[in-house]
Amino acid sequence: MIKHITTKLSDVRGELFGFSILTIILFHYCEDAEKAGFGGAAKALTTIYNLALGSSGVEIFLFLSGMGLFYSFSGNPRLRDFFRKRLTRVLPAYLVFGGAGWLTLDILLRKTGWLPFLLDFSTVSFWTEGRRLVWYISLILILYFLFPLLYRIVAIPDRRIAGTLTVALTAAVTAGCLALRFLSPDVYDHIEIALWRVLPFLLGAWYGRTARRGEGFTAQAVILCIMGVAGMALAAVTKWRPEFLCGIFSLRLGTLFYPFVVMFIAAGVLSKCGGSRFLRFVGAISLELYLSHVMIRAIMNEVGLKTCYPQNYLLCIALAAALSVAVSRLFARLRKKTERIHPHDY
Repeated sequence: MIKHITTKLSDVRGELFGFSILTIILFHYCEDAEKAGFGGAAKALTTIYNLALGSSGVEIFLFLSGMGLFYSFSGNPRLRDFFRKRLTRVLPAYLVFGGAGWLTLDILLRKTGWLPFLLDFSTVSFWTEGRRLVWYISLILILYFLFPLLYRIVAIPDRRIAGTLTVALTAAVTAGCLALRFLSPDVYDHIEIALWRVLPFLLGAWYGRTARRGEGFTAQAVILCIMGVAGMALAAVTKWRPEFLCGIFSLRLGTLFYPFVVMFIAAGVLSKCGGSRFLRFVGAISLELYLSHVMIRAIMNEVGLKTCYPQNYLLCIALAAALSVAVSRLFARLRKKTERIHPHDY
């Protein structure tokens, strides 16, 4: 079963992107409802969702990104083509949604001035002040620029050497996260949401290698699932008993591998069902959906339309979906026109 799922994982990559962004949107509502202090059924439902899925969609998203980048770079290793494709995918969407969102928040609503706007829009404020609204964009752009170096490690012909170096790199990132937590807790609190997510990206790149070259991934998948279940048990104990292993393991470390259990289960179900056109469509506009959703959610909360209330959150989702479809179609048309004008650049 595991072998079938890992073999077919790349076949349902588009659907998994759609699945992950939908789980992220639901997680954001659970965050809002939890902050509002709702009790009764609302509290029970958010607790169940957080235990079952939580923010797993983020790790799945980054794993799939690492996997896709390996496929892309191995097919065309020209740096110019690689960076152009990555940047033309992310920057136009961010210029539209991020530009309009930060302009509305910083200039029109909060009236904090142009300097905070520039710091927020450039994502510098995430690294300096912990403004997390679009932390994913800041992280993924850095990972894009570093990926050619990562590829040189993961793609080493000798699988044992490549695997050893990838494990060493993963251990170094983990050690760096823990060291930063102890040495500079304030800085760690600002950026830990991004630092821990580097690890799923690395694992995704490794899986991209194994899938691309037809190498076995079954044993690694079993290990990831076992670590995922153990991690969730650790996270649950840490959450309900904060003093347990406090200062050694963080909740983020405990939940690091659990998303892979969710991903493999989702991949298995999707493979058995022959995929999903709806999830594939959602996956195709996942970046636009993420950006429009987080910006609209922030603006609504700023003007008093609290998204902890279901009717307001549904309005947020509806607006984000409509804008995402419209903008993604506009970008698709512009890309086609650009390809016709400069066919040799594509």
